[in-house]
Amino acid sequence: MQTLVQPIISPHPEPGHNPNDALSLQQFIDLLREEEDYYPGEQHRTKRMITRLRKIFYDKWGWNKELIRGAAKIEGRYQVTIVDDAVTAMEEGREVTHSRPLPRYRDYKYKPKHRLVTYRADDRVYGDTRVGQVPEIYKKDHQEVLLPQGCYCDIAHILAGLDAYNHKQVVSPLPNFLMFLHKLFPHVDSNVDIVTWLGDIASSSGDFLFDYLNNNKQPLTPEQEQKYIDSDACGSDMLGDIDTFVIARHYEVSAEQGPRFTEILTNYYNQDDYIRHRCSAFCAAVGLKDFDGANFSNEQEWLRYYRKQLRDNTTFQAWSLTDEKLRSIWLPIVIWFNGYRDVLKLELLLEIFLKALKELIRQEQ
Repeated sequence: MQTLVQPIISPHPEPGHNPNDALSLQQFIDLLREEEDYYPGEQHRTKRMITRLRKIFYDKWGWNKELIRGAAKIEGRYQVTIVDDAVTAMEEGREVTHSRPLPRYRDYKYKPKHRLVTYRADDRVYGDTRVGQVPEIYKKDHQEVLLPQGCYCDIAHILAGLDAYNHKQVVSPLPNFLMFLHKLFPHVDSNVDIVTWLGDIASSSGDFLFDYLNNNKQPLTPEQEQKYIDSDACGSDMLGDIDTFVIARHYEVSAEQGPRFTEILTNYYNQDDYIRHRCSAFCAAVGLKDFDGANFSNEQEWLRYYRKQLRDNTTFQAWSLTDEKLRSIWLPIVIWFNGYRDVLKLELLLEIFLKALKELIRQEQ
């Protein structure tokens, strides 16, 4: 019987992504630097710049209203539009998709919308000469880059995580003035968790459920479950999630006047001191203590806590991804009251993540 595995460090890009489309770290940093330079005088406003760069890749669709409310009023450079169909182009003899799918479900079937990023008519650099065109940094899943160490990392996940770190909040459907009541409703204590590793694991759990419901409640095979893990919480995403916490620990990411974000990335990935112990640093940041080579001293308490956090995160997934009004309300309620436990496999997903982390920490020692 197949044992499920949570990828973290992978020599392959996300399934379905063409390795030939991936940029090197330096190529991606060069594109990011152009985006920093678009805002003269703000390149060293580290906190604000992280928001502006994040909004190239993640904006709208709950980001301003739910996930990072504190950065809602900071405007990004590009026009972000949600469209029904993928936007493609023929390049070098093959069709390339320049929009990104946003998962949606109707009648439990996958019916994605698509996020399109284009130049505005009043762009400060190009004026209206590129209006409607997709910027190079957003094409071909360029946020997933090949690191000097030979593994892939989604840098946009780092931007999302750091922006949440700079605007920490509880994630709840309640408005700000009622947030003191959040414990009475589904909630996730840390928006940093939900926009990084916890949210990716919740995507796997959510897809387990939608597949189960869409196929007459037939249990998924381990092979099907692994396929969802590999696509929803792929190694490049999870590595970006982990590096978020390490970068936040060692660099001035919250500075009102500090280093350029591109300088932070360049320093972090071109030295070995921090990345060599990244998994140990991540575990400490999320509350795991005193690893003895086999277990953490508070491992069971941690799993119990994050099992509830993951449940509520998956509740939000079901609520935000389901288009029908009735199911958008009913399905999250069932999950919150611990329904579908055998399908969601919350405990198992956390355990295989923890197992992968421990294996990597042993290699770090």
